[in-house]
Amino acid sequence: MKFSKFENTAEFTAVYKSGKKWFCDGLILFYLPASERKRAVVASKKVGKAVVRNRAKRVLRALFARVENELESGKYVLVAKTDFEEFSFLKLEKSLKWGLKKIQCLR
Repeated sequence: MKFSKFENTAEFTAVYKSGKKWFCDGLILFYLPASERKRAVVASKKVGKAVVRNRAKRVLRALFARVENELESGKYVLVAKTDFEEFSFLKLEKSLKWGLKKIQCLR
């Protein structure tokens, strides 16, 4: 089953406040167990200009797509950190999988 997008800011706030958080190389991962499957990708202006932020979000979506079949149901937020561009795709993927394992949301 595919993941859908968040519908409003209240969902973001709930995940940020009461969800599990894990800091990985280049990204921060938030997870809140729920019956629905939703995900969001965030890159603030601190990451860089629009082109850099859009690339960061595309990469995060691609990383998430690689592991989404192995994930528990819930709400996920992936946040690009300011040093996001310093890491290769493979390093980010490894880091994301490690983070998902640490917050216990892999099946």
